[in-house]
Amino acid sequence: MQDDTHTRWIAGVLLGLMAAAMTVVGLVVAVIAIIVPTSAASCTASVPPPAGGGEWLATSYGPPWEGIEGTGVTATRIDLRPDKQAYIIAVDPKVIALGSYVHVSPNPFGNDAITFQAADTGSAITGKHIDIYDWRGRNDQTAWGSRHVTVTPVAKAGAGNILEATPNTAATESNSETEGEDSGCQGVQGPLPLTAAQSAQVLSDGLAAAPREAPARVQAMVAAGNELTGKPYAWGGAHGPPLSEVQPAYDCSSAVSFVLHAGGVFGGSAQDSGELESYGEPGPGQWVTVYANSQHAFMYVAGLRFDTSFNGTDVGPNQGKSGPRWRVLDHVPNWAQWVVRHPPGL
Repeated sequence: MQDDTHTRWIAGVLLGLMAAAMTVVGLVVAVIAIIVPTSAASCTASVPPPAGGGEWLATSYGPPWEGIEGTGVTATRIDLRPDKQAYIIAVDPKVIALGSYVHVSPNPFGNDAITFQAADTGSAITGKHIDIYDWRGRNDQTAWGSRHVTVTPVAKAGAGNILEATPNTAATESNSETEGEDSGCQGVQGPLPLTAAQSAQVLSDGLAAAPREAPARVQAMVAAGNELTGKPYAWGGAHGPPLSEVQPAYDCSSAVSFVLHAGGVFGGSAQDSGELESYGEPGPGQWVTVYANSQHAFMYVAGLRFDTSFNGTDVGPNQGKSGPRWRVLDHVPNWAQWVVRHPPGL
């Protein structure tokens, strides 16, 4: 009986010690939870990589658009006609999710660093089989033929449900959806809807959606153009104050300067159109091109023109509206001769 009492006493002491230890652990966990939250806000929303990898069968397709080649409009409504340059693959969406990204090695373009978007499907594309879009024509497609390749998932920062959205919806409030080594965590200043298309798109409200695949600096320029959209035109407007501050009105060259500055490829003060003739490097850029002469300046950002000129040079939703806006025309305005320049690296 005495032994039982002694045993119970020891058991009680042990239980007490265990309870005290658990209390201490609980306090430590609580302190850690306060100091290091389980989740933190991020500049970008992550998109899970597509399923699968390893050895795949790869064919190619593209213009001329006829028969089995399809219409030239992808399953995700990207218009590739007539022979638009884009890095797109057709996939089996049960294996690789539409909208996701991969590297393909080898590929018809000889560059394993290219990121392809899964943006199309095909009746013959099933299982571990991809069809690589090649805009260069039938000869190149035939030369590629059918090969085994390695498909590697690529994690990308995504735009989620703001793709193709208008800035008037709550879905576009998150305007820091940029990516890449130059994106940082600062976000952008103007509205920035994103699109799966390879070039910027004018929305019904006159603002622009930036390509989701564009560099962060280019997306920041689209956002800056959106920020100026609707500002009145004033000759000499916004010349003098720093470009980091939005002004009441802009002229052609100060608007171009503002957009370039937002992309981190321009100084802090606006230049006039004559000075823009010697900006950057000669010739058109891959993403951004400036057109200037002594009287006027405008620019293209991701294939979309940003300009204060509108009479006879715009057929889009901003037609007939003055001030800096996104303009739609099937050719570069030809009412004058232009000096063509671009930012280094873009």
